[in-house]
Amino acid sequence: MAANTLILQGRELEKLILEAEAHFKTSRDNIDVEILEEKKNIFGKQYKIKATYKYSPAIEDIERIIGSIEKDLEAAQLSQSNFDIADSNKDIMQKKIDCEYEVSISNNGMEAYLLVYPPVGGKEIDKDDIYKALEVKNVKNGIINEEIDKLVVEKRYNNRILVAKGKPAIDGEDAKIIYNFDISKDKKIHISEDGKVDYKELSLIRNVSEGDILATIVPATKGINGEDVFGNEIKARDGKQISIPRGKNVAVSEDGLQLVSMINGEVKLIDNKISVLPVYTVEGNVDNSTGNIKFVGKVVVKGNVLTGFSIDADDDVEVYGVVEGAVIKTKGNIILHRGIQGMNRGELVCEGDLIAKFIENSKVHAKGSIKTDAIMHSTVYCGKKLEVQGKKGLIVGGQVKASDEIKAKIIGSPMATVTELEVGINPGVRKKYEELKEEKDRSYKNLIKVTQVVDLLSKLNQRGELSDEKKEALNKSIILKLQSQKTLDSLEKEIKDIESYIEEISNGKIKVENIVYPGTKITIGSNSMYIRDQVQYVTFYRSAAEIKIGSYEP
Repeated sequence: MAANTLILQGRELEKLILEAEAHFKTSRDNIDVEILEEKKNIFGKQYKIKATYKYSPAIEDIERIIGSIEKDLEAAQLSQSNFDIADSNKDIMQKKIDCEYEVSISNNGMEAYLLVYPPVGGKEIDKDDIYKALEVKNVKNGIINEEIDKLVVEKRYNNRILVAKGKPAIDGEDAKIIYNFDISKDKKIHISEDGKVDYKELSLIRNVSEGDILATIVPATKGINGEDVFGNEIKARDGKQISIPRGKNVAVSEDGLQLVSMINGEVKLIDNKISVLPVYTVEGNVDNSTGNIKFVGKVVVKGNVLTGFSIDADDDVEVYGVVEGAVIKTKGNIILHRGIQGMNRGELVCEGDLIAKFIENSKVHAKGSIKTDAIMHSTVYCGKKLEVQGKKGLIVGGQVKASDEIKAKIIGSPMATVTELEVGINPGVRKKYEELKEEKDRSYKNLIKVTQVVDLLSKLNQRGELSDEKKEALNKSIILKLQSQKTLDSLEKEIKDIESYIEEISNGKIKVENIVYPGTKITIGSNSMYIRDQVQYVTFYRSAAEIKIGSYEP
């Protein structure tokens, strides 16, 4: 893989882009993001993206041109003392200067701007002169006549006004696919009044029959050409055709616009291709008779997963029995109808969500949410919300961390078992925030330099002391100033977005429906609290840089 390309997978597209920005140490304006894969499971979406770093010469160009201009300014400053003498001579001679017209064109040729310098005793702004100035620059398309009339009437000097605008091309629409099956993997989990989870109602498999039409392809459309301010035609892009996303056990109709299932089975999107696959099912235990399991789809185990064995799947893993000291890793969700008794060897890793009856003496890392009845003496990390409800709703022993929220009935034990709970700040996001602030400071300093150059050269130009070469430098400086301001604005917006995100996750909460026992440590963001006395029906939250205890929030 090229050094400027990064493949990332995760559940939230915005977080993946933030990771790419942190990796390349740049803003998202300098990164191309291509969504390679977009899946949905019972709890949300799953993304796989390719981030490609685009070299942005803006800062280097600023430094180079500023250096060149600063050398010119040194020479100009040597003759600064001559200005006063020149001004005196002009006053004596009472020289009359007509107003001057400066036309600048945007880089893409789609916009023309007019800057009118006021006269000194000479001819005022004139409509005919404006059209002549535009004609000199070969601007003949999209002229905004009403804006020119207003400019003349109001005598708007020293303002950069848009006086011509091209007609942009309208690109054609890309071909698209209309799926005739539900590609969403959001599924409802039924919890009865006594807190029991009805796992029989998850509807995890989307079954199709032979001959079912799975998807319809809508062809691409043609684009409509546009014109720039010079009258040049701008070619529109025709919509992109797409390759037929045919996967396993799928046929294409005679007209090439429909995909049809060839077998009875489960329809899935794998690498953006529609396939109908059987589910890999283990009727008994995962043990010596099966060996370790590695499968590209979904794995269902009707029995137990014994100690020492592993399951590695690209899709969901569902186990009806008990997981012992085994390892389960998946890019999808993990559903344990009973739970895991890890014996300090068991490990669950998933990029989706996790549902388990209980988690005991195990390591768990879920990028999504976690729902369970009990967590005992385990190390658990949850990328979103962690809910320990059901009949017990117990967290005791070990470390439990969640990015957003932890909700349980009982935390700790009457024996003051050391139990650590944490919600809040993500270190990777904090690092990215500091890097953006440093980049903002550099961009602001560059903007100040360019602004000083533009101001000085503009004054020299008003006096008529600039050569054609210096005028070109002025135009480049104005463009650089606009680019610098745009970069700074983009950085400020990104910083505000991250500040909002940090504030949100730093305000994560720990909600306890029943009891919190002594021996429990509560951490929210950068603040910690040790529970010395038993408390009940509480919500721990962060306010004014400290942890507060409020009433229970359902």
